[in-house]
Amino acid sequence: METQALHKTQTGIASEFFVAAELTRRGYHVTLTLGNTKAIDLIVEKNTKLIPGQVKGIQRTKSINWNVSIKNVRKDVIYVPVNLHRDSLMQPEYFVLTGNEMKKHLKPTKSGRDYIDYNYVKRLGFQDH
Repeated sequence: METQALHKTQTGIASEFFVAAELTRRGYHVTLTLGNTKAIDLIVEKNTKLIPGQVKGIQRTKSINWNVSIKNVRKDVIYVPVNLHRDSLMQPEYFVLTGNEMKKHLKPTKSGRDYIDYNYVKRLGFQDH
């Protein structure tokens, strides 16, 4: 089932709301920054601890990676790559990585478009932390 591609902004917003819903369902309090903070998409709170989060979305099952610049990865931020599976309408998948895990598994490129590979992250078993 092929569907029309989402605009990059729609992919990001859908991914952020999906992650916020999943975290809320699991008992966390979540605040979306709605684009007001450059490197932070949401703030997660549980038991008075605040954790900043960065969500990265891709929309297609056939998509192979999320672009994240290694130089911008922070160890105090959780990273949540999401595959919306818009083309197949399968349930979206998400993976939760610490900043250190993200930095460790990113693949640098000469062009500066560093990335983390979808299939690699899936094999590592970061899903549904």
